[in-house]
Amino acid sequence: MINAVTLIGRLGRDPELKTSESGTSIVNFPLAFHEYRQNNGERKTVTHWFNCCAFGSLAEICSEFIHKGSRIGIHGQLRQSNWETKEGDKRSSVEILVRDIEFLSTNGTSTEVKED
Repeated sequence: MINAVTLIGRLGRDPELKTSESGTSIVNFPLAFHEYRQNNGERKTVTHWFNCCAFGSLAEICSEFIHKGSRIGIHGQLRQSNWETKEGDKRSSVEILVRDIEFLSTNGTSTEVKED
């Protein structure tokens, strides 16, 4: 089975770094991806938001070097979570588990970091 996602986008807010009970670093951040469409001869921008997470040293690096507005490239996989609310309603969400990140800059340089 193939489960791969590659995106370039901008962070919607600063990453949130947390530590699990076992001591693993976890970071979460939203990534905006812009899609351009033609609508009656007019160019329209549609923004898609993706929730992203990373673990371990990659999470710590993300927390230190990226911030709201940063342009990054990510490679990872989709991960679905399912749960039930207190009222018994079933819920699910999909996020991107980041395995590699590339810090992109406006001057054409970049730096790539991979998961341990």
